[in-house]
Amino acid sequence: MIGRSKSRPGKISLSLLRTNLAPNWEIWWERRRFILSEHSAGDGLPGVQAALLGRVPFEESWELQQKIWEDRAGGKTGEDIFLFLEHDPVFTLGTGGSEANVLSRRPPSGEGEIPLVRVNRGGEVTYHGPGQLMMYAICDLRRRERDVHIHCRRLEEIFVRYLSAMGITAERRADMPGLWVEGRKILSLGVGARRWVTMHGVAFNIAPDLRFFDMIHPCGEVGARVTSLEKLIGEAPPLGEVAESLSPVCRDVFGQEFIWTGEATAPFFPLTPVEGGCS
Repeated sequence: MIGRSKSRPGKISLSLLRTNLAPNWEIWWERRRFILSEHSAGDGLPGVQAALLGRVPFEESWELQQKIWEDRAGGKTGEDIFLFLEHDPVFTLGTGGSEANVLSRRPPSGEGEIPLVRVNRGGEVTYHGPGQLMMYAICDLRRRERDVHIHCRRLEEIFVRYLSAMGITAERRADMPGLWVEGRKILSLGVGARRWVTMHGVAFNIAPDLRFFDMIHPCGEVGARVTSLEKLIGEAPPLGEVAESLSPVCRDVFGQEFIWTGEATAPFFPLTPVEGGCS
């Protein structure tokens, strides 16, 4: 089960986040940050706050990450934050990435165009969309080894262990971040860091439409093949269930308790914060 404080006040209830109102993630974070500042864990490595946000447009999640990063780097919150979510279809490109690796932006349906967003992370182009679990980690490495590479290996290790528990062997490559199963990529990784505080994280393919990956050279690799948990085991668990299962693995890898802001077993559909949504 998910590790969370039994008496920690101010827990966000996901049942109060289901609404048709326009999302306001800044309000959500300001309330969450106030709760964290009021109940700081003190010295040492505090627990990690983990939030299951549902489906969030990429631009909104990026703005939320940047706001959390500013508060984490500025000392306004003393705990690392992990965000679990999924996106509508979008291509993202790292700071040094080449648009030549985007072969087409017309989706399989033939309607519209997939957005292409350049972001402040390393790496080439990748695809994000429904059925793919995003795990964004805003972590202060000043309290650790001050080594972004170690941080990246920790993020990978979470999913190496998760897949191993399902009888799946995931492999790393020395020349490229991410994870592969039988030569097909199942997890992409891209991290940005300033002032030793990280942003971005990993994209884990649970059950996305893999045709979108045919529209790019994934991570700049021509001819790269991609897989998913659904392809490997036949029927993949819901994204929220995967996030819940990752909790004890995250705790073991990072050596910190993961405290959820709400129930990870809630349906993994668009969840947006509503005023008065703190309980």
